Amino acid sequence: MTRDGLWRGNVLGVWTTGCLAVLVLVVCDVASAQRESDKTGKEDHTLSSARDSWPIHVTYYPSRLKENSPVALLLHMKGGSRLVWTRKGGLAESLQNQGFAVVAADLRKHGQSKATSAGGGAAKKRGKKGAGSGLTRFDYALMVTSDLEAIKKFVFAEHQKKRLNMRKMAVVAAGMSGPLAVTFSANDWAKKPHSDAPTLAARTPRGQDIRALVLLSPQGSLPGLTINRPMKFLKGKAAFLVCVGNRKARVAMADANRVYNYLKPVSTDPEKRINWMNQFPVQLQGTDLLGKQIGVENTVVAFLKKYVGDLKDPWRDRRSRAAR
Repeated sequence: MTRDGLWRGNVLGVWTTGCLAVLVLVVCDVASAQRESDKTGKEDHTLSSARDSWPIHVTYYPSRLKENSPVALLLHMKGGSRLVWTRKGGLAESLQNQGFAVVAADLRKHGQSKATSAGGGAAKKRGKKGAGSGLTRFDYALMVTSDLEAIKKFVFAEHQKKRLNMRKMAVVAAGMSGPLAVTFSANDWAKKPHSDAPTLAARTPRGQDIRALVLLSPQGSLPGLTINRPMKFLKGKAAFLVCVGNRKARVAMADANRVYNYLKPVSTDPEKRINWMNQFPVQLQGTDLLGKQIGVENTVVAFLKKYVGDLKDPWRDRRSRAAR
């Protein structure tokens, strides 16, 4: 049993039990959707990081639901790449089959997002080592304020084309990218709306779009980034799911518990509760939890479907009225 004493030693157990039918439907729906084959495919894009023009490579999975589509941003671990999400039958495809638009990204100095001659002056000076090596506090800061903002700009453009609904957005992050996702989400929620209407409720929002975060074995901090304030700021604004392997994992468990504790007290009513922690009986951590047939993918998909996909938040033009 966990500290919360829930079913199967799993803090997510109450929610999983209460929504068992939903979880079963998700598993069935994934198979059904694969049989039907929505044929939306995937697209590779190279974005320009907002502040220093660093090339950020992403794989984009459009949704058949168009302007009704929720969107999920997938972020890798340190030293990893977006390939962990984009492999055949991976989480990106599973989410797309459930109607999500999906963006899997390589953050700077990872995967294909390495310095090139076309990457700008700042890019040339950094990233000469291997993926994930030589990372500094400035790199982490730029991942939040530059790389992820460039991806949000891409999501905005797709929203305006009515290919997705950015108001229903989620982030799935692992290890290193956990603090990045939390800080980026808090920054997004702190953005003030456009001053294009007399009342706050009628104004066009600039942010407040990230409605749920899934953190796989999240680190508690990074050089130059601590998440205590962002986590407390996001409490009640976004739903959280923390997943971690609990076998011989003292450090990983300590980090996961530290992150989850910022969300307490947690409601015991599964209908009102939005924050969960799921412990898996393995030594694996982060994206290594994927593809092991231990239920991680089904848990993540069911969570995102409930707290993002099922939101009743219709598409709206996100340009300021003054610019229309």
